[in-house]
Amino acid sequence: MALSQVMAQSHQAFPHLSEGLLLIDKPSAITSFGVVARIRKQTGVARVGHAGTLDPFATGILVVALGRTYTRQLSLIQGLPKSYVVRMVMGIETDTLDRDGQVLRQDPGEVGLGITAAQVAAVLPLFVGELSQIPPIFSAKKVDGKRNYERARAGEAVLPQAAVVQVYGIEMLDFVPGAYPVVTLDIACGKGTYIRSVVRDIAAALGTVAYAKDLVRTVVGDWRLVACMGGETWAMRQNDKGDKLADNGNL
Repeated sequence: MALSQVMAQSHQAFPHLSEGLLLIDKPSAITSFGVVARIRKQTGVARVGHAGTLDPFATGILVVALGRTYTRQLSLIQGLPKSYVVRMVMGIETDTLDRDGQVLRQDPGEVGLGITAAQVAAVLPLFVGELSQIPPIFSAKKVDGKRNYERARAGEAVLPQAAVVQVYGIEMLDFVPGAYPVVTLDIACGKGTYIRSVVRDIAAALGTVAYAKDLVRTVVGDWRLVACMGGETWAMRQNDKGDKLADNGNL
């Protein structure tokens, strides 16, 4: 049976599904693990996993597999091309490279950075193709069995190793000028690409810093965000204590 057929049946049957795939539009402020834990509880299926972590602040497509047959396909799904829409704020750097972090640097804004849309557009081609990319210090990448964000939060020195990633294309969707310009990009990329790192590196090429204010995963393979189950279907269901969904994960 084609994955798309299983996907459609899974959405119709949720939360009584015992095996199949779900496309979830992950809300902000919940971890990918938190989504899996909630679905495991709602369906009663023990074997549940997802095909690629989204940062807590990020939203968009999270492919969730239920049952042995489909969790075995997660590595294949993880390798599919993905697209993201990111809104980056120029001139401000945080330790996590996103809006949830602590501000480390803020370029003078009284006279503005002087960065234009044309300047941004001119550097974007530098970040298309096969790239050597350094992951963020706060990431889920494991080193010696421990995730980098766990080391960083414990005060350990984290020196992420560069990895080769593939960026298929970058399109600038919007540019809002100002002391701290806001740039919206559509980025198509391969497995293992950190959009926060792309944001950091684009800013560096322009002589400044930046952080990701909003991030949405819009495409995974042939699946689009419009096909996803939103919060009204699963995320806002009440738990046994009557509380709204709360995530205690640390990603």
